[in-house]
Amino acid sequence: MPSYKYSALSPEGKKREGIVEARSQELALDLLKKEELFVVSIEKRSGDLVERLLSFRGISLDNVVTFTRQFSTMISAGLPLARSLEVLISQTDHPKFKKILSDVLKDVEGGSPLSEAMGKYPHVFSNTYQALVRAGESSGNLDVILNRLATTMESDRELRQKFKSAMIYPAIIFIAMFGVFILMMVLVVPQLADMYESMNIALPLPTRVMIAASEFMTNNLIFLAFILVGLVIGFRYFKSTDFGDNLFTEISFRFPVFGKINRSKEVTSFSRTLSLLLSSAIPIVEGLHIVSNVVDSADMKKATEGAASYVEKGNSLSDYFRASKVFPPLLGQMSGVGEETGKMDEVLERVADYYEGETSAAIENLSAALEPMILVLLGAMVGILIVSIITPIYELTTSI
Repeated sequence: MPSYKYSALSPEGKKREGIVEARSQELALDLLKKEELFVVSIEKRSGDLVERLLSFRGISLDNVVTFTRQFSTMISAGLPLARSLEVLISQTDHPKFKKILSDVLKDVEGGSPLSEAMGKYPHVFSNTYQALVRAGESSGNLDVILNRLATTMESDRELRQKFKSAMIYPAIIFIAMFGVFILMMVLVVPQLADMYESMNIALPLPTRVMIAASEFMTNNLIFLAFILVGLVIGFRYFKSTDFGDNLFTEISFRFPVFGKINRSKEVTSFSRTLSLLLSSAIPIVEGLHIVSNVVDSADMKKATEGAASYVEKGNSLSDYFRASKVFPPLLGQMSGVGEETGKMDEVLERVADYYEGETSAAIENLSAALEPMILVLLGAMVGILIVSIITPIYELTTSI
C-alpha cells in the first residue's frame, strides 16, 4: 500500500511529522484529520531501494493464480467484494501487483464493475479473465467462476513447470559446453599456440583456424562480451514485437522435438478455455473470439476466428473442426458429440484432459529425446578439439 510523508500541527500547535499508509492521498488526509491534525504538507514516498528494485519484477502467472484462488475463497465465505480486495492487497508482497490491485479497488469503490476495473490492466488480467469476471457479475456466481478459472490457470501453470523442469538438464549441458569452449579458446589454445611456435612445425589448417579464432577472442574479449549482451537485448526486444513473437512461435511449432509439445499445448489451452467460457454461459461466438487471443499459433488464431464467423452464420462448429487442417480430428469428433448431447463444455474439458496427458507424456520424454542431440554436439566438439589440437602433437611424437 502507498505511504505518505506528512507534516502537521496538533491541536496544541505542536509540529508533528510522520508516515501514514493509505490507498490514496485523500484517504491519508482523512486519517490525519480523524486524529485532529492540521496537515501542512503531504507527499507520496518513492519507496526504499529494495522496494524500487522489486518493482521491476514482472507480475507472474503464480501471482495471478494465487490472487484468483484466494479471491474466490473470500467471496464464497460471504466477504464483500471491496473488503476481499483490501485483505488481498495487504497480503500481496509484490509492489507492482499491490499497486494494480489498489487501483482496481479504488475503481470498484467508485462504482465501476470489477471486470471494467480489471480491464485497465490487460497484461495482468487477460481478455478471458475479464470475460469470465463479467459473466460472474451478471450471473451472481462470481465465486464459482473464479474457482473454475483458478483451477484452469493452475493446470496451465503445472504444464509450464513440467516443461521448465524438463529443460533444466539440457540447459545445464549447453551452458557447460559453452563455458568449456570459451575457457579452451582463451586459456588453453594460446599456450598450445606458443608451444607450436617454439617448435617451428607446420600446422594443419584446422589448427591454424583454431589458433586464429583464439587470438581474435583473446584480443577482443570485452568487445565480444558487449556484442553478446547486445545480441541478447536485441533478441528480447525483437521477440517482444508482434512480428518477432509470431515468427519465433511459428518456428517453435515446426521444431522437431518441441513442435509436437507446442501443438498439444495449444489444443489443450484452446479446449479448456472454450470449455470454461461456455460453462460460464458466454455465447459460443463470443467465446471463440476470446479464445483466438489466448492461443499462440498464428494458424490457430486465424482458424479460431474463422470458426467464429462460420458458427455465427448458423453452421455447426463440429463441421468446421472436421474440415479444418489446423484442429486435430479428435476435436471435431468430440465436439459433434457435445452438440448432440448439449454438453459441449464437458466434452471440451475431456478433450483438454486428453491432450494435457499427451503433452505431459511428451514433456517427460523430452530429456530422452534431446539426449541424442546432446551426444552429437559433444561428439562434434570433441572431434574438433582432437583434429585441431591433438593432431599436431600426435604427428610430432610419431616423427621422433
